[in-house]
Amino acid sequence: MAVAEKAKSDGHDVVIGLINGDESARECAPDFPMHLLKKSENAIGVASSLKMVNDMRKLVKDEDPDIMHVVTLKYSFMASMATAANNDMRKIYTIAGLGYLFRSDDPKSALLRNAVRPFMTFGMRRPNTSLIFQNADDLNLLVEQGYAKPENCKLIKGSGVYLDRFTPRAQDEHKENPVVLMPTRLVHEKGVSVFVDAARILKQKGVQAQFQIAGGETKHNPKAISRAEMENMVSDGSAEWLGRVENMPELLADAQLVVYPSYYGEGIPRVLLESCAAGKAIVTTDHPGCREAVDNGINGKLVPVKDAFETANAIESILQDHAARQGMERASRAKAEAEFDIHKIVEQTVALYQ
Repeated sequence: MAVAEKAKSDGHDVVIGLINGDESARECAPDFPMHLLKKSENAIGVASSLKMVNDMRKLVKDEDPDIMHVVTLKYSFMASMATAANNDMRKIYTIAGLGYLFRSDDPKSALLRNAVRPFMTFGMRRPNTSLIFQNADDLNLLVEQGYAKPENCKLIKGSGVYLDRFTPRAQDEHKENPVVLMPTRLVHEKGVSVFVDAARILKQKGVQAQFQIAGGETKHNPKAISRAEMENMVSDGSAEWLGRVENMPELLADAQLVVYPSYYGEGIPRVLLESCAAGKAIVTTDHPGCREAVDNGINGKLVPVKDAFETANAIESILQDHAARQGMERASRAKAEAEFDIHKIVEQTVALYQ
């Protein structure tokens, strides 16, 4: 919404096409005309995608915009197919991570990638098209594999964070059971099982800490964790599943440490942007997107993917060194102010509309 508001203040007429939203979404953006693009309840798979492409085509035809800005790889691909014949309209696609299609080790993702490759290459290399990437790894991968032209690519780090919503809070170094928090969507590739295994290792070593997972159930993702799977994962009490938490700034403020052992294909995970803004020391993976938020040894530690033992070691070392953790907390907030302030991100984004 911040991008839409900035574009409007710069003199653009802005129309929002919201995918799978409901009428309540209009209340969040009362100043903008909004079209709700619904996923079909009667179609699945390819049929559902084709319906969405057709709905996008109709919307563009009705509104006849000069600029179309689409967010996420999936919907950018669909929009590129819907507008393939329109070479006059300026097209901007924000590739907020390469997700399941490029970063999963599931064989199905490779089959799907091969199937859509010619169409995706065609759409991303069309005239008058720009691509925004949130990390350099994603940009380089799509350029090297021929999906995108380097001259049409722009690196803008993350989607930004409202710094004033997160206030760093000093932690008691003598707290008996410090909170080690993993905020996440419930997707296997976010590393939830790695976090639980690391918690189990540390509990067995006698480390006194509360290991908490904050996140609600996820739909429309082939690697989503079911409620039954989640409850079974934490059944031994090594970690606590909080479910969906509405007040994330308050939850982060109370945490001693944030852990996010993801190997998912994200741009820069929002949970890491918010953790930096909240002034938290962070343990995350040396993985595209995640490593953009953490300078190893400065505001946290980077660990290998799928490595519960190294994750546990990193957690323990930070919990045991209060002075080092305080330094990491200050460095996280400074990094958020320098790199992730949403106002800076919006300025860079809307500049591409010119």
